[in-house]
Amino acid sequence: MEKMILPGEVVWGREVSASGTYLHEGKTYATVMGMMREEKFIPLQMTYKPKVGDNVVGIVVEERRAGYSTDLNLPYNGMIPTRKVRITLDMGGMVYGKIAWVDEVGNVDIGEVDRLPPGKIITVPPSKVPRIIGKKSSMLNQIREKSGCSIFVGNNGYIWIGTRGNVPLVLKAIRLIIENAHTSGLTDVVAKYLEDNK
Repeated sequence: MEKMILPGEVVWGREVSASGTYLHEGKTYATVMGMMREEKFIPLQMTYKPKVGDNVVGIVVEERRAGYSTDLNLPYNGMIPTRKVRITLDMGGMVYGKIAWVDEVGNVDIGEVDRLPPGKIITVPPSKVPRIIGKKSSMLNQIREKSGCSIFVGNNGYIWIGTRGNVPLVLKAIRLIIENAHTSGLTDVVAKYLEDNK
């Protein structure tokens, strides 16, 4: 059973730490519009709040003495400290890494950085990323398999797509997921779509 939840409504009558919610006097309230599905709250729109351990896709925008300033689809650029990276990065280069540190205002350091080859970066609503990845990466793996494309998805809403394979099919499949993220049985719908259009 799916139910719409409006900002300010009680999501759970107990304290639960979840995206798009806040805690008050032992209850959990929605900060954004969302849906309840099988006791899970799914925010329909939200800004990305970085957490240590999140995977991110970024674009290097500036080289500094301390490291590389990187566009992560956040209010502030992230930093790849020189001491954390053993590879040389180029301006405009694309990277994939993990958030290693976040402060209270949202500044982040990125570690475990890999350079991505030339490709395309698209932006998706961060709230839709879990649906694009799917349970145990099921959705993402089937898109990779049917399109023949390399794909890296960041929790920050940036997705890198390699140039080899059926890139238009990937873009259409991702759009289909975003438009239908609130529906159940989406993995099967996307599987059929990929099969019919590959």
